[in-house]
Amino acid sequence: MRDIEVPPEPQLMESMRAVGYTLQTAIADIVDNSISANAAKVEIFFNSAVADHLAIIDDGDGMTAEEVRCAMRLAGRGAKAPRGATDLGRFGLGLKTASLSQCRTLTVVSRKGGNVCGYTWSLDHLAAVGRWALIELSNAEIEELPRVSPFLSKEKGTMVLWRDLDYLADARGMDQASLDEALIETRNHLALVFHRYLDGEHGRPFSIEINGKRPEKIDPFLKDRRATQVGPAESFYVDGQVVTAHPFTLPFITKLTETDRRRAGITTTLRESQGFYIYRQMRLVIWGTWFSILPKQDVGRLARVLVDVPNTLDHLWALDIKKSAAVPPPAIKRELRRIVNRIIEPSRKAHTYRGRAASGDPLTRVWTLIEEREGFRYSINREHPLIKAIGDEVDGPAAVDISRALQLIEVTFPIHDAYNRLGADQVPINDGADYQELLSLARRLWAVQREEGSSPEDFASKLQYVEPFSGASNPIGILTEATKDDV
Repeated sequence: MRDIEVPPEPQLMESMRAVGYTLQTAIADIVDNSISANAAKVEIFFNSAVADHLAIIDDGDGMTAEEVRCAMRLAGRGAKAPRGATDLGRFGLGLKTASLSQCRTLTVVSRKGGNVCGYTWSLDHLAAVGRWALIELSNAEIEELPRVSPFLSKEKGTMVLWRDLDYLADARGMDQASLDEALIETRNHLALVFHRYLDGEHGRPFSIEINGKRPEKIDPFLKDRRATQVGPAESFYVDGQVVTAHPFTLPFITKLTETDRRRAGITTTLRESQGFYIYRQMRLVIWGTWFSILPKQDVGRLARVLVDVPNTLDHLWALDIKKSAAVPPPAIKRELRRIVNRIIEPSRKAHTYRGRAASGDPLTRVWTLIEEREGFRYSINREHPLIKAIGDEVDGPAAVDISRALQLIEVTFPIHDAYNRLGADQVPINDGADYQELLSLARRLWAVQREEGSSPEDFASKLQYVEPFSGASNPIGILTEATKDDV
């Protein structure tokens, strides 16, 4: 047996462009490198009116010429190579595959220790010379690069320059409106994926600017909202390493403003955004999935679970090159399955309250849930005090008409339309009566119950558990106010 070396042809670079990067995932991969290089600031420059280049500049540690050449080499650092605790790299391919998925010419310029160096991969040059020919730039050639002047004023750092943006042209078209839309999507993606770094959770300042503007803050857990419920963290060991799950229950949708929804990073619906949010060294890798442990249901739409996984467990995860998809190993999935029902319970309770419990509900509701073998339906509660009072005041044909009207309301209840609208996160308007409406209704009921011999105290005590008074902030106060003229 003998070994025969069969090196790949330079056309491999062309083939690797089809890994599946989008503009936002490609730029995120470059930002990973900046964070690993201890950068405090990453600047992204792109002129959608011209669209001839895109530059990503950081103020990180920078690289020597030898280090840049290593970074430009395919798999210059293997997936199994030991990495520092803050290293967001994985395969040693990100810089090349991410960049060349979007452009045909990749240039890296870096400054470290007072020295500047620059190297270029050009797909057209590789095809022309037929060999792995990395272009080394002279100082004069570096100075002619776009966006390089402000970079050269830095003491240290790295600039990644993309030119010949053919993929962007093919995927988006080169009209300014489409490119601006791509930039907005990129801004939102970076603000979500790196939100914990932007919040300084890693212990030092970090910012991202796109054409001089910082992206709006995104926090998928709305941690600074008082109505957000934070559950106890669950930690477990996998292969000797600690994995921690932090459960959050978002406020009900009627308590979320448009700003809240933007800040929460909700780009689809609450229902689709529920699930685990997997972080690798505080970098969001995958989100909005239960990994087939649970189905996505409306009762879980408020549940989100922050899962912290160290990069020392990379060998167990089926993590793709783009770091945009990951399959948990059986050991982690088993632990998540163990705790998931407890994690989702607050969201289930929130929706059970908003829905109608079939039994064990201490409140007197206007609508009653009727569970049958074939399914369920809602009926108007004829024993509700107001409805009962109306029925007691009429008889004969009028009573029959009222009964028919209630049946008509029941059978035409637009349950499918309401379900579809709530599923699309549309917010119901007028969720409850105002104070004056409740007071007027309470006075009407008090007039009836006073005739039946009820005392003001009994009236207020009993009706505080009756809809719609039960939903008021101070039901006793409203009910007591309704009886004042008679006390």
